[in-house]
Amino acid sequence: MQILTSTDVALRLTSPWTETKLAQSEILINGESTGKVITGEVLETAVEWRGLRILFVTDNIPLEDYLRIYLLDAQWQIIDSASLGAMYSTGAFSGLELQPPDILRFNFIGGITWTMELLETARFRLPFTDPRGVSRPLSFSRRFNLKGRPLPESSRADAIER
Repeated sequence: MQILTSTDVALRLTSPWTETKLAQSEILINGESTGKVITGEVLETAVEWRGLRILFVTDNIPLEDYLRIYLLDAQWQIIDSASLGAMYSTGAFSGLELQPPDILRFNFIGGITWTMELLETARFRLPFTDPRGVSRPLSFSRRFNLKGRPLPESSRADAIER
């Protein structure tokens, strides 16, 4: 497990966000086009794990930034994905910690620590069982699990005031 550099993996904006659609960006490898386009604008970081890549991408929308997590195979095809965020909430991706062999920890939205467990093979998982604030495409299998405890709105407001 290792963090990839911006020369290894980067994004090139193909269409900026508007009021009706999210930004789209092409994945670049060593400065070369892959032809693969994902939702999001800012590549926060990329991690290599057992021949797979994990991209952490934000939308760059003031006052409503989402974090998009993509797990990609060797051909840069999405094999699992999730987004973290909520309307009218802002988040800043920070504090990435790699905990080999298969755990990543990071902060997003109000300093909440999220734990990402990478899975060697796809596992059965019921839809809509992720923590509050996590959205995923409808599927009965997952290649990673996310755990975090978003604070209730009143607790977040108290924490901000302090």
